[in-house]
Amino acid sequence: MNYRKNKLERLAKVAHLYYEEEKTQGEIANLMHVSRPLVSRILHEARDIGIVEIRVHQPACDTEAMLKRLCQRYGLQGGVLFSDEESSAMIDHNIAKRTLEFIEEEQPDCLGIGWGTIIGTATKMLDHIPPHETTMKSVCPLLGNSSGSLRQYHSDENVRIIAECYDAKPVFLHAPAFYGDEEERSLLYATRHYQEVCRQWERLDMALVGIHDTTVEHDVGYPMVRNIRTVGHLAAYAYDTNGNIVAPERDCIAHIPLENLAHCRCVVGLCAADVSTVALVGALKTGLLTHIFVRESLTESLLEE
Repeated sequence: MNYRKNKLERLAKVAHLYYEEEKTQGEIANLMHVSRPLVSRILHEARDIGIVEIRVHQPACDTEAMLKRLCQRYGLQGGVLFSDEESSAMIDHNIAKRTLEFIEEEQPDCLGIGWGTIIGTATKMLDHIPPHETTMKSVCPLLGNSSGSLRQYHSDENVRIIAECYDAKPVFLHAPAFYGDEEERSLLYATRHYQEVCRQWERLDMALVGIHDTTVEHDVGYPMVRNIRTVGHLAAYAYDTNGNIVAPERDCIAHIPLENLAHCRCVVGLCAADVSTVALVGALKTGLLTHIFVRESLTESLLEE
């Protein structure tokens, strides 16, 4: 135990002298009465076991240039790139926090809420924020509720929390997202409350849409539309690598019509830290998104393709 402690202390001391006091390896060798090659090996070991962490910081100007290239390539109005220095959970936290700030900045009249990790994280944050007045008039779901246990896929509950915080009217769908057949879903379409949601979709001026890999089907409790072409989902619409919507064999999903989403002035794609490059590219190529919130490294790998 003492040997290990002494070894770690020596690794930390050499690392401190080299990285923080900026001494050369030769100077450190003389100070510690060891050979220069041994100092080099100690520094390598200090990095290998995590005593020293080397991070390359992307200059702000490079991040801005990368975002500009992304917007130009995919016809976006804007977005935010998030540093990869944090853990995946922290990246998702930062995206959720910025999403709430964006809502406050834009002050939409009618806000539509989709599904996903970021939206779930954002609503948890709102649990601790006192209700306050905004110009927002209503909040509605973009799709029905999942039968899964994760709160981030319970649309009406997320609508309730967001509307309550922003002093807006909640408009609930009161229905599942997935039906056994088209006839069963048609019964929903005939209800009064569904027609009210449809009116909200027609006047929607901001939509928060989670971008998902095909594996999301394990979370939502339903086999999402998926075939050999499908690379991802947004608002429960499957799409391929070219951004084409993959039509289901049976259309049994209750969600916002594509034409309403396409006419919304601000559609924000929320890309959680674990989303793949191929799912992001396909989502961007749908042409539905106007803004994207995504981590830097995913954007960088996307632009290199």
